[in-house]
Amino acid sequence: MGRLNAIINEAEAERQRQKKECEIVVSERDILGTQLIRRNEELSLLYEKMRILASTLEKGESQFVERCKESNKLKVEIRDLQQEVYSLRGSVSSMETLRNEAFQLQRELLQERTKVRALSEELENPMNVHRWRKLEGSDPATFELVQKIHILQKRLI
Repeated sequence: MGRLNAIINEAEAERQRQKKECEIVVSERDILGTQLIRRNEELSLLYEKMRILASTLEKGESQFVERCKESNKLKVEIRDLQQEVYSLRGSVSSMETLRNEAFQLQRELLQERTKVRALSEELENPMNVHRWRKLEGSDPATFELVQKIHILQKRLI
């Protein structure tokens, strides 16, 4: 019986040890379960962040493409404006020439108007009376002209 008690005590000790080990394993399982739940929550949060970042990236890429197109349009517009500026610079230099020519023509016009005014005044108030004279005479009658033509024709014949 001593031996049986020893086996029972030994079995009881083994059961206690296994019970503690089972409690430890259950405790570890619970800890691992809560850790797994936390990790799954973190994972779902990370997936959500990934989805948001992917959406943001997609929007950013579309905006980038739009900005590139806009930039290309602006570059074309800048190039057109530069060509326009270049052509306008050429016309500005010709504009200066035309301005000088217009000034010269205005001056000539003023001189000619002055001459016209002076000549008009001279016609209205003649200073040189002997510049012209009245011609006196009469127009021969038609009959006299016909007679002269006949006389001249006879001379020729």
